[in-house]
Amino acid sequence: MKVDYKSMFLGVALGVVGVFAVLFLLGNVKTEFSVKTGEHAKDMNKEINVRIEKTVEDGKEFTNVVINGRGSVTKEELDKELERLFKEHGIDKNDSNINIEMEINS
Repeated sequence: MKVDYKSMFLGVALGVVGVFAVLFLLGNVKTEFSVKTGEHAKDMNKEINVRIEKTVEDGKEFTNVVINGRGSVTKEELDKELERLFKEHGIDKNDSNINIEMEINS
């Protein structure tokens, strides 16, 4: 069996050059990988805590309302929650004997 060394050398040389060309092109590509699903995790972490205390002193009823928001809670969301709870419990927010404390921790 006769082997043509010139053709074999040319094939090996082209194979080596081709492999190095592909590795060179892939090596210069900057790769970046990121995955996002839905909203940002901080946006999904909203927590609203409300505490309503009614006390009677000297025959007068006082109402203390403490509302705490954590995460990405806005003042408008706290106000909506207060309005809902006031309607649910029959509390008049314009009453002079009501004390409202509002705090937002982000």
